Amino acid sequence: MKHKFLITITDTNRFRQYTLSQIIKWVMLGLFLILLAGGVSAYLYLTWLEDAYEEARLRQKVLERNIASLNGQIEKRQEALERLGDRLSDLELFVGEKPGKEFSTPTRLRNVTLSAAQLSLLFAIVPSGEPLPMQGVTSAFGWRKHPIKGGREFHAGIDLRAKHRKPVWTTADGVVEYAGYHKRSGYGNLVIVDHGFGFKTYYGHLKKVSVRTGDTLIKGDLVGMSGNSGLSTAPHLHYEIRFLTRPLNPYPFLKWKKESYRSIFKKVKKVPWESFIALISHMATQAIPPSSLPAPESKAPSSAKGASTSTERSTETSAPNATSS
Repeated sequence: MKHKFLITITDTNRFRQYTLSQIIKWVMLGLFLILLAGGVSAYLYLTWLEDAYEEARLRQKVLERNIASLNGQIEKRQEALERLGDRLSDLELFVGEKPGKEFSTPTRLRNVTLSAAQLSLLFAIVPSGEPLPMQGVTSAFGWRKHPIKGGREFHAGIDLRAKHRKPVWTTADGVVEYAGYHKRSGYGNLVIVDHGFGFKTYYGHLKKVSVRTGDTLIKGDLVGMSGNSGLSTAPHLHYEIRFLTRPLNPYPFLKWKKESYRSIFKKVKKVPWESFIALISHMATQAIPPSSLPAPESKAPSSAKGASTSTERSTETSAPNATSS
């Protein structure tokens, strides 16, 4: 019998004997199990790393696409700003102002002085002045408690105090989009005039409507008579100005005058005035060549209905303050 190394482990009750080969087998088995667990852990970790890498790669592609899209938008905005700058430069040259590209666009816009033709076109397109003689404001623009419903609602216009059957005039050239009783809004007899270029005016609670849908109006034309129709507690005129369906505070437009036309640029921020003024300049240039621009005092011949380029009207059909702006 070959010699074997025996390892004896004893305690108070018994003893055990192990050969060296058995111990080596157990050690090897333990090492194998450790290596197996390590291999499984390494495999799982590598699999997680691979998934994380794939997810990061997909996120990188999404970010690259977003960056490319943002770069495209930035390029388009830069091109639009360059075009706006060129149009503003043309406007500055047209009105005799030295182009000031070293200044910001708002500063350059403040430095521009519009010609008489441009001012006439601007005040013909954009609502200005009073739709009826001002006798006070009964309800301002903004949030308020509804006088009849009682709940808190946004008042999209301004209520002008007026007696029954006072003439109401349109505050800019345009086409009648709606004329009649408008039950759903509560405005009663309502006239909506589309002035183009995003601007519309609303004349509500009228006693009488004097126009029809599709009628073409010149600033100062009669649209109806003030009254108390619809959801109203007393005779007055509900007057709204909207730009791209968004209500604007009409009050700055009521007091807007030609001699201080720049004031509207600061008071009304929801209109892109820079590009709008550039468009007005372009339209005025197309309509009347600079070499043949009339003097500020000159007026076009009158038609049967009234002067087409002047906003003045007789006292029966016009608002004095609307034409003085």
